[in-house]
Amino acid sequence: MFVKNLILSALFISVIAFSACTKGTVAVEPEPDRCATKNITLTATVVNASSCSSNGSLVLRAKGSNGFTFKINAQNYQLDSLIGGLAAGNYTITAKDADGCTKTETFVVGENPFKGPMFTAVSSLIATKCNQTCHTSGSGGAPVNIFATNCGIVSLKAMIVEKSVNGSMGNLNTAEKAKITDWITAGGTTNN
Repeated sequence: MFVKNLILSALFISVIAFSACTKGTVAVEPEPDRCATKNITLTATVVNASSCSSNGSLVLRAKGSNGFTFKINAQNYQLDSLIGGLAAGNYTITAKDADGCTKTETFVVGENPFKGPMFTAVSSLIATKCNQTCHTSGSGGAPVNIFATNCGIVSLKAMIVEKSVNGSMGNLNTAEKAKITDWITAGGTTNN
């Protein structure tokens, strides 16, 4: 039995020694970078947003590979190359191909400067009738420069109707009140 165990032990040590042996040093070549040879380009057609709105968009196009997905800022990747619902601002877009290679660009969605005739009439009316100290200085509880921006006027349209059309602030006549209600009926944006 002793001899049998001795032979098995010797065989076991031989197996370990054999598996530990190598035949020189073999250099392992690193896998080539699949992205290094690609020239991915990312472009976009930009649709500017209306003033005070989130209706801008980017129509994305990527070239130099295939199987692209897109992401905006830190969001998840999506297949759709149309990204809508954007306010004016800067957006970082990344295109990723089927191999995981990426290209990142920043695009600017501008603000459409167009101001419609109804909004122009209302903002002019506010500039002449609502130039009270409380609207510019913040006295009386109103925010400072409450009507200083076009977006401020749009965001406060319900209050303008409540105070100036339904109430007595601004001492508006019937034609002036109609300018405000017509603008609100048309959508109450800067584009109306």
